[in-house]
Amino acid sequence: MRGITLQRLQVFCAVYERSSISAAARMLGLSQPTVSRHLRDFEAAANLTLFLLEKGRVWPTAEADALYSESRFLQDGIGRMESRVESLRQGTGSKLAVMTVGMLMPQILPPAISDLVGQMPGLRLSVDVATASRQLEALRSGLIDIGIMAGHVATDAEAIVPLGSGRLVALMPRSQAPADGCVALEDVARMQTVDSTARGPIGRILDAAVRERGIAFEGAIMCNSLIAVPPLAQALQRAAVLDEFTAQANPLPGMATCRLEPKIEFPILAASLSPSGSRLALDNLVDLMRLALSTRATD
Repeated sequence: MRGITLQRLQVFCAVYERSSISAAARMLGLSQPTVSRHLRDFEAAANLTLFLLEKGRVWPTAEADALYSESRFLQDGIGRMESRVESLRQGTGSKLAVMTVGMLMPQILPPAISDLVGQMPGLRLSVDVATASRQLEALRSGLIDIGIMAGHVATDAEAIVPLGSGRLVALMPRSQAPADGCVALEDVARMQTVDSTARGPIGRILDAAVRERGIAFEGAIMCNSLIAVPPLAQALQRAAVLDEFTAQANPLPGMATCRLEPKIEFPILAASLSPSGSRLALDNLVDLMRLALSTRATD
């Protein structure tokens, strides 16, 4: 009985209910020859004559009546399965708790969340902003499903997947900015600056870069929060090195964002605990974040 497949059973039921091969083909979205072939194969597998052809219509035999009464529970099961698949695609009854570092909140995460809601309108979402260390604590405590971080994450307890990368840029008074929009890291280090603490991901990346090149930032004003760097730099008319996302999200009059030479990049990562009850939503968000990072403007 291996020849009795689900598709052949569906064809049998459609022909039985409509007494017409052409009508069954339209309902199933198949060609008439395909429906006829599946019907012949079904009869051959069952070794039964299930329909008789008379005046262009097909009439079920007593054997077909008996088989159809047994097959209705399968049809109901298929209907329930289709409904369940659609609810999963829509996210109905599913939840996704997301945490992200602040730099990605203004421009990168919101469009990705918007697209995710478009794909899964039934999904219940919670979104928060926290440092990488706080995100890891929340993951281990089961408070969130996914954390989105920047820089190098020192953990092997979570599933870490790359989303893309960012780069450091120089923010400086427009009067001091080079005409070509590109400045050497050594030149920035000689200016009065507003710096971010080395405890943060961007501070660590910058600290590693300057140590590698044997340079140092002198007389810097330290900030513990990246969002405080641009307004302080503007108010004090000083330079700063920060991530491109924070710089783009906080354009300020009289300040220019310049490319750094050499180029200093950092990874953007997603961390999750596996398995997750919201795996489909989680995977969709990862794909959308990758797309958002790959298509953003970089100049």
